[in-house]
Amino acid sequence: MENNIKQTQIKHFASVITTTLSIGIFLTLFFVFSINILWSKYLYQTKVINDQNAALVNLNRDIRVSKNLTTSFKKFISPPINIIGGNSKNANSVKGGDNSKIVLDALPSSYDFPELVSTLQNLLTSQGVTINSISGVDQSSATLNQLNGINTIPFQVSVSGNYTSIENLINAMEKSIRPINILKISISGDQTNLNVTISGETYYQPAINFRILKETVN
Repeated sequence: MENNIKQTQIKHFASVITTTLSIGIFLTLFFVFSINILWSKYLYQTKVINDQNAALVNLNRDIRVSKNLTTSFKKFISPPINIIGGNSKNANSVKGGDNSKIVLDALPSSYDFPELVSTLQNLLTSQGVTINSISGVDQSSATLNQLNGINTIPFQVSVSGNYTSIENLINAMEKSIRPINILKISISGDQTNLNVTISGETYYQPAINFRILKETVN
């Protein structure tokens, strides 16, 4: 009888120990798992905060730069006489327009062939020559405007005039606000009536697009 009681007590004690160990192991594993999750979240949140702080630093720097750029731009366009000696306030006058207009005229931001034709017509007419034709390929499109760097716009003009007017035309092209590279000149006739065909190219540089991007923190 006494042995049965002792065996029962031993079994009960073993059961208590087993249960206690099981609970202890469960709690230990749960604690380790929880700590691991909390540590991962801590590392993630720390990276998010660091990236946010870095973005804030960059944003504040960009704001300062933009203010300086705005001030510089206003100063650039404010002189009454532009960089080529024209009237900044009268864009329709000879060499007129503020400095920003002069820069855009010199290097447009798109492949705008109709605008080039208009520019060439004004240039040719101002030198007293007769315009026979202005030709080229109108490839004004969004695809071309995505090219990087400075790109060419080829053209060809055919004019008639005397020797002096043709000479003045070539000089005007070389001194044009918009850079013109003369590739080939064909001349026929005499000094009083010359027929001239000029093949050349001018340039454009696509505008830079600024985009605000989203970054995923891993």
